[in-house]
Amino acid sequence: MSEIIDEKIDDSLLKKLEELGLSQKESRVYLALLPRRDTGTSKIIRATGLHGQFVYDALERLEKLGLAKHVTQNGRKKFSANTPNRLVALIDEKKLAAHSIARELQSRFQGAHEQDFEVYQGHDAFVAHEFQLMEKMPEGCTIDILGGGGGSYVGIIGEQMDEFENIRNRRGIKIRYISAAGQGESLKKMAASRRNFEYRIFPYLENGLIDTDIWPGTLVLQFYGDPILSFTLTSKEIAASYSQFFEALWKASAV
Repeated sequence: MSEIIDEKIDDSLLKKLEELGLSQKESRVYLALLPRRDTGTSKIIRATGLHGQFVYDALERLEKLGLAKHVTQNGRKKFSANTPNRLVALIDEKKLAAHSIARELQSRFQGAHEQDFEVYQGHDAFVAHEFQLMEKMPEGCTIDILGGGGGSYVGIIGEQMDEFENIRNRRGIKIRYISAAGQGESLKKMAASRRNFEYRIFPYLENGLIDTDIWPGTLVLQFYGDPILSFTLTSKEIAASYSQFFEALWKASAV
């Protein structure tokens, strides 16, 4: 049996690895390493069908990314793959770096004081946007939520709620939640199981399909219809205005 990778079998994996930022040659070398341990470059060259210099360059970059490692045996390097879970860590590192760069560049952006408006549609986009907001908000800040949507939010986040809460608690972000009447018992349980979570009941607020989330500098309207929609307005002035409105309702609501 030839050691050269069967492109029909691995073509989809190659494309997926390229989408994550690896070059085609790096992807081929990484796939060749996965089933092998402490392998010399000559075997990797045969397994990939690539020119030797391409393999050396790919191995060097894979080691820099933490996707490969080597040991020296009898004066020769032997290579192995690191766990594919490292790919997830690389994406997380890129996201953190992107947030850091975006914050640094924002002060130079000519529209820094303008309003930015974005719409996120569908379950996956909705959930991903919530995680992005949670990661980029200042540590120790407070999210104020005018909850007309009842328990829809928790149901949509679903199994990822634990991960979401871990991020929130790690970053010390608090939630204040104003609910319509009739949600008292479920909110008691929620407050008992979630750290940094306070709620109050406003008797004149009706249950519906919309939540209003007030983040620092950002206003988010969540529409729990089909499809799910998230309208996000980035504006310090408007967010501050809604914060004042929320504060008045908070004081007028029952504990």
